[in-house]
Amino acid sequence: MNTLPAAWGIIAPVSGIPFGRYELLRKLAAGGMAEVFLAREWGEAGFFRELAIKRLFPHLVDHPPSLRSFQIEARLMGELCHPNIPQVYELGQFDGQWFVAMEYVDGHNIADLSRMSARAGYPIPLSVALGIVLQVAEGLHHAHERKDRAGRSIGFVHRDLTPHNIMVTADGVAKLMDFGVAQTNATLEERGAVRGTYAYMAPEQVRGMALDRRSDVFALGIILYELTTGTRLFTGTDVQIMTAVTERDAPPPSSRVSGYPQDLEAIVMAALARDPDHRIASAADLSLHLWNFAVRNGLLVGPRAIAHHVQLVAPRSRLLDEELGFVDPRISQPGIPISDFDPSSFSSEAPEDTGIRRSWIPAPSDEHLKSGVFSDAARAVLLEEDDEIDLADLLEDDGPPEWDDDPPRR
Repeated sequence: MNTLPAAWGIIAPVSGIPFGRYELLRKLAAGGMAEVFLAREWGEAGFFRELAIKRLFPHLVDHPPSLRSFQIEARLMGELCHPNIPQVYELGQFDGQWFVAMEYVDGHNIADLSRMSARAGYPIPLSVALGIVLQVAEGLHHAHERKDRAGRSIGFVHRDLTPHNIMVTADGVAKLMDFGVAQTNATLEERGAVRGTYAYMAPEQVRGMALDRRSDVFALGIILYELTTGTRLFTGTDVQIMTAVTERDAPPPSSRVSGYPQDLEAIVMAALARDPDHRIASAADLSLHLWNFAVRNGLLVGPRAIAHHVQLVAPRSRLLDEELGFVDPRISQPGIPISDFDPSSFSSEAPEDTGIRRSWIPAPSDEHLKSGVFSDAARAVLLEEDDEIDLADLLEDDGPPEWDDDPPRR
């Protein structure tokens, strides 16, 4: 899976190319300044981890502005530590080539996820759309608030927050990607420059005016609008888009989707206010508004809801490599009934100590014993005793019971 927008390039195979202490496995993407590889880092005793290597093109190494931009992006990401932002492990140089070693995000960007959802006949549900935007808002707020180690505000503005720059993993975790054109207080060279994607720019960004966190709120508002209506907000030529962004208010979502929730529409329109002073002031405020809406309407917006949808529209199976496995294949997975156990699989030639022991977990034979009202010891007694038992003696006595499978009490 791509870790960067699919528009960057076509995935091409690269097999086991040494690169310093890393091994480049295959090319994932290529953009204007760098190419990205899936890589593997080896350690002692068979340890390894997969990661992404972003490598600056050789002809840009001698171009000071490009090299400085590449280095600042890495240093910026190194200052950030949040579950919705990929982690950077190293900025380095090998054989005259500058590179960044960073977390490999295995998933889909939300532009691709939207297309796959439509093709599968399962448009992204409101709960999933809100869940994705909520996670991105939390990551954005972390970056907006971050200070460097000297205590000075980084002054972060992403400037290119688009559906292609938000990845969603199979576990339902959204990641904010591609900080290459971010504005920071590390340099004044790019202040006033128009960088980003017109269809996801705030009016002040299109005009080349001063930017702050509210510009990213506007961009995230566009993404929220598009995910919840299933339509693009700004379309046309660059000139038409810039005119619409700067001179016309966004049409209400209810004008495109009948029955659109009024209280959600109020949040979306507040995020899309053309005047920054009338806009939702921060990504944290946007997150709080959306959480409040989700709770009031009983929407499940956590990673599990997102993961369920991803699995529904984009099922995937991991490529298996027996040479990289570390679990003893003779040892069963938890939950396999005893009847499936073959003792002969443990031959006399087997290693003395693998560090792993088989758990004999019998298949449940009595449905009524599944309730969390009983302790494990009590369940064992119930299975073994033939005489009548006073169930009151078997209840947990260390606090209120935990209800596993029973329906919720009303």
